[in-house]
Amino acid sequence: MLVPMRTSWQSHRRHAMANFLFRAAAAAGFAAGVLVAVLHRVGPPPTCDVQQAACLTRVLRYEALAHVAPPVAGLIAGTLVGAWLARSVHRAYARAN
Repeated sequence: MLVPMRTSWQSHRRHAMANFLFRAAAAAGFAAGVLVAVLHRVGPPPTCDVQQAACLTRVLRYEALAHVAPPVAGLIAGTLVGAWLARSVHRAYARAN
């Protein structure tokens, strides 16, 4: 038989709200980065013979900058904003008590 947990919502509310805001901001930042990567028009990758290492390096660098960098930058920005929001929630609850 499972016994329900008897935890006060009041004692965990500030942590739950801070965690929710942090995760929402990080997800929104990542989603914005994905949208930028999908909707931003970039030129075609450099043409080359893939048997040459220097040429393959240029193609991989182009793909990384054009398609991977925007979601990563969005995730980092969202994480920073989320950390700021979580800290603000904790400060607000500390002032209220």
